[in-house]
Amino acid sequence: MLLKTPMRKQPVVVAVRFQFKDKKMSKNEKNIYFGAQKLDRASHLREREAELKEMQASNDCKYIPVYNGNHIYMNRHGSIYRRSNPFECEATCFLGFVGDQMWYSCPLNEEQAEKLEKEVGKQFSSIRRYALKLNDDLAHIALYSRGLDLWQRNRLFCPKCGTKNTLDWTGHRLLCENNHEQFPHIEPAIIVLVTHGNKCLLGRKPEWPSYAYSTLAGFVEPGETIEEAVKREVEEESNIRVHNVDYYGSQPWPFPAALMLAFTAEAENEDIKTNDEMEDVQWFTRKQLNEMLKEGYVTIAPRYTVAHNLIVEWLEEQDA
Repeated sequence: MLLKTPMRKQPVVVAVRFQFKDKKMSKNEKNIYFGAQKLDRASHLREREAELKEMQASNDCKYIPVYNGNHIYMNRHGSIYRRSNPFECEATCFLGFVGDQMWYSCPLNEEQAEKLEKEVGKQFSSIRRYALKLNDDLAHIALYSRGLDLWQRNRLFCPKCGTKNTLDWTGHRLLCENNHEQFPHIEPAIIVLVTHGNKCLLGRKPEWPSYAYSTLAGFVEPGETIEEAVKREVEEESNIRVHNVDYYGSQPWPFPAALMLAFTAEAENEDIKTNDEMEDVQWFTRKQLNEMLKEGYVTIAPRYTVAHNLIVEWLEEQDA
């Protein structure tokens, strides 16, 4: 995904058509990776810590250790490491129910993480390395645990008064010494597949391999609608103006805190001009892209990304 720090120039404010298509949304949401199928977050229980402790005594509980947003992947079991008794950590963070099972995330400090690595004989690593090896629900739980952990670690002190924060509401609220509250936040970002006839627009950033391409993306800026962000980001990165902007679906993306809002859009022009953030942007026909993928001349976004969904679904459509 081409995700970047928002540019600070004035956004281009335009009117674009934005449609929610229920039939299309339900189809795509089921196929977008990291979505939840069975997890019930039971958010109403987060404030009821005494009640939760009573429920722990009568329910099967699963505790997942997490360190800097990473987990321990167990190759033999095709799963992330977890156990039925709590880990030594600052606080156990309630994630929710899967059936009758209660799931918790356990944020470890460096010493605790190193000790566990020695015990298990495995190291903490990013979910990017094993995402496709997890079933859908476990992948969602791991991503949820990661996002919550990174938010907690990046908010050690209150931004209002500078005093130390403590975890509350089973990890879902931070409270400082002066009772200033903070809650988990996300950073909305758009990602869009732009088409023109039987061609689609893909690009790559300078730090990427020369053969890696993906859809265009970027963060929504303050005071900006997501519709405006789609048009601005595409025009900034490629000089392409778009219309017929349609919502496709969304994907949680805590790397570290994004929520990807995916769209399709149609181009009004074909002349590409890249900015400093982009190494290359190109038009690809279906035939070109399919052939280049088969020959290994290009690669596209990984299968667990919504960018992959956008590109593959377009490739599978009948040529115009």
